[in-house]
Amino acid sequence: MSSYKATGITKSFGSVGVLHGIGFEVKPGTIHGLFGHNGAGKSTLLKILAGAQPQDNGTLSVDGETVTLTSPREALGKGIGCVYQELRLIPNLTVAENLFLGREVTLHGLKKTAEMNAYCKTLLASYGLHVDVTRTVKGLSHPEKQLLEVIANLEGKVRYLFLDEPTTALDGNQSTELLAHVRRIALERNIGVVLVSHKLDEVLAVCDEATVLSGGRVVYHAAGEDVSKQAIVDAIVGDAHGKHVASRREARAAGEIFLKVEGLAGKRLKGADIIARRGEVLGLYGLIGSGRTRFLRTLYGMEPISSGTVEISGKRYTPSSPKLAIQSGIAFLTEERKQDGFIPLMSSFQNVVLSTLTRYRNNGIVDLNAARASAQKTLASIGTRGRLDAPTKSLSGGNQQKVLLGRIIEQNADLILLDEPTNGVDIGAKSDIYDIIRRLADEGRCIVVVSSEEEELVEICDRIAIFQHGFCTTAPKPVEEWSLGKLREAAWAPAA
Repeated sequence: MSSYKATGITKSFGSVGVLHGIGFEVKPGTIHGLFGHNGAGKSTLLKILAGAQPQDNGTLSVDGETVTLTSPREALGKGIGCVYQELRLIPNLTVAENLFLGREVTLHGLKKTAEMNAYCKTLLASYGLHVDVTRTVKGLSHPEKQLLEVIANLEGKVRYLFLDEPTTALDGNQSTELLAHVRRIALERNIGVVLVSHKLDEVLAVCDEATVLSGGRVVYHAAGEDVSKQAIVDAIVGDAHGKHVASRREARAAGEIFLKVEGLAGKRLKGADIIARRGEVLGLYGLIGSGRTRFLRTLYGMEPISSGTVEISGKRYTPSSPKLAIQSGIAFLTEERKQDGFIPLMSSFQNVVLSTLTRYRNNGIVDLNAARASAQKTLASIGTRGRLDAPTKSLSGGNQQKVLLGRIIEQNADLILLDEPTNGVDIGAKSDIYDIIRRLADEGRCIVVVSSEEEELVEICDRIAIFQHGFCTTAPKPVEEWSLGKLREAAWAPAA
């Protein structure tokens, strides 16, 4: 029988095992839902299946023939495509050029641009996407880009297609329409589709099979009428229900209320009520697209606020720009440090003082010696390694993150917003960053942390709140009341 099959797949990064003997199969003309908690191994498995990463052990076979995939291009040549969370459209090409990339319509070597544009417009309209196909992709909204990339793959010559969180940026109607199209195309063209998603109801409405990963292992698989939503949730939560992580966090006395947020709403943030105190670390947990990051970005003025109120230390604060946030004593560590965090070719000390240069300006001239000395002292205090004058891009991930934390310390901010603070760092750097966060809290700062790692939140936080579908659905509760299983269950539970 035709299928794309993985058998005995293992993968480790250094000494950390990520996948342990995974077996997985997708059949033509079917949709296979792949579920699991954050860090379960879903994205790693997808990258292996799509040729983006090699497995350590195990085999891949397409229609019974064993294959070795060394690149996504080679996988595509065998009819295997993947749409990742990080979109791969080319920003400076037009919508139509991206759709036809690698399969342009030509006549005597010349592109038939008008014909491609007309076809593209009709095709996209059939999916409910109405955009100017002659404009560059960089001008599209994120949901439009996401739809475009999925459509481009569906219209390509793929036989097996992997979609990693394809509806994260879409609203309910857009998600329903897109998945209906995916279902139709899968049946009409006999394409096997794997959907990775945290949105259980959406995927279960269209899938034929379901698999759950936990800890890098398959813990549940069912097909047809045997697929059960409750069984999937139970498998995701697993034996973590009563499991608490041993914490090195010392109890801190709660300080005065510092941050008070009521009904905050904005871009895909629908409503959040949060109270945070001085000297505490408040954790925000939820699934991808739940609104945690939107909450931080809205507070920092990176995304517009549509309703709600914010008070900082008892005074009204209306987020409008990062500049105002910095002036108001707010610092933000972005999840995408290479994209939004530091300037790659700037040195460590330059990136550290980037937000505080006015402090070292005298008669319009920046005292670089004073700025350098301050940055050096700050970076030394948090154990940053590497030459002070070296480009920040040359540092390890852990030291890059410390440079950004150094900037926050340099700002002397009272409210610190941290989005995935240990993303892409090794175990040693992770421990150092935990110590830095604790130290900042002990100094009386108010810290709000978004993390996809349950263990991390339980390790460093005093209280944890849950976000779902753009809402804060569970108000902050003391960390002692949370287990790993309770966190997962709250994040996956149907919103009230």
